[in-house]
Amino acid sequence: MNWGKGIIIAMALFMGFILFLVVNILLQTVDLESEDYYKKEINYEKEITAMKNFNAINTRIIVFSNSEFVVFQLPEKTQITEVEIRFFRPNNTKLDKLFQVDGTKTYLVPKKVLEKGNYSIQLHFKHNKKPCLQKEKIII
Repeated sequence: MNWGKGIIIAMALFMGFILFLVVNILLQTVDLESEDYYKKEINYEKEITAMKNFNAINTRIIVFSNSEFVVFQLPEKTQITEVEIRFFRPNNTKLDKLFQVDGTKTYLVPKKVLEKGNYSIQLHFKHNKKPCLQKEKIII
């Protein structure tokens, strides 16, 4: 084998490798955190206010998981109402979940309704009629 054939083989292997990388990149799904990103950006000031309201109160919703459930424990002696739990999956918006809590201090989310992976949890609630936002992260 001479130099010409070696160079041609090396170039063909390199081009095949680059083509393989391009195809793999094009086949991956890339989702935005949300479809209405710009609308949320406009309302971001409300989210900042809700997070400040949450930081001002000296209570929080306790979030933990056991083998079967993700448990949300609301404090007994507080004025927390209108609790909404949002599970955000950063890499796949089709796996996002929304739960409403009403009339209970302990709320259980079965792990079987959630796919395994990382989730960002947003807990929207009202404390003394002021909107609050608590953010958590959990791995299922």
